[in-house]
Amino acid sequence: METALQIMFAPFVACLTLVGIHGYFGIHVLKREIIFIDIAMAQIAALGGTLHLLFEPDVTVEHGIVAYTQEAYLIYIFSFAFVAVAALLFTFLKSEKLHVPLEALIGITFAVATTGAVIFIDKAAGGDVHVHEMLVGSILWVKWSQILKSFVVYSLIGVFHYWFRDKFLPISEDYNKAKQQGIKVKLWDFLFYLTLGIVVMHSVRIGGILVVFAFLIIPASISVLFTKKWSTRIIIAWFCGTIVTMLGLVFSWKMDVPSGPAVILFLGVFLLLALVVKSFGVVKPGTE
Repeated sequence: METALQIMFAPFVACLTLVGIHGYFGIHVLKREIIFIDIAMAQIAALGGTLHLLFEPDVTVEHGIVAYTQEAYLIYIFSFAFVAVAALLFTFLKSEKLHVPLEALIGITFAVATTGAVIFIDKAAGGDVHVHEMLVGSILWVKWSQILKSFVVYSLIGVFHYWFRDKFLPISEDYNKAKQQGIKVKLWDFLFYLTLGIVVMHSVRIGGILVVFAFLIIPASISVLFTKKWSTRIIIAWFCGTIVTMLGLVFSWKMDVPSGPAVILFLGVFLLLALVVKSFGVVKPGTE
């Protein structure tokens, strides 16, 4: 038991940091009806990160994780540059003049970014390991330095969003109404996508694309089933994410299966249970 706690404590804390920030962003994403923005941003960040492989011919693999001989700043430089360009692109693609839904364009961007990442990874040493790390991450082997760095970044972005909540919330609730109110929607849209991209850029390094997407969408989806209030939704998302993380990691340890996929599995189970509870009217409409 003591060994399990020693090994699983860092992954548990890492998952909590992911739940905290992605639970919040997930509610925005559902409101804006851009469900795949997170997975697209994650793949774009991963594409930027894979570019450094062209400058990193010597790599080693330990515990299924790629260890780089050069400084990691190359990864962040390339990832941030790609995320910033994507944020700018998505900001201006949201236009009434375009008859193609933004969600469709986001999906196309994801497909193109995935293709590009596969091409770059194919030319890198240990390509199969790179693909695995990109998809499901390496939560089990996360380092405390990664957790601390991510926590600082998430906290700063969280404070930024709270401070300017009178800009972000109205745009997510009703884009056109926010525009009529005089809010500079393009500017704040860009800042939303950019901050989401920065969050995802750090998260993918810990949890991988699939885990990050699951933490963004599933806890937020559970929360919107039971309440319309923003603060309550955030609390429900955080609570569900925390419980699921505990169950998923325990299951991973007991059954000796990968931690990331185990957490995703339990998130899916929780969402199914929430849908059943809601469908049978266990939660009364008056509680919303």
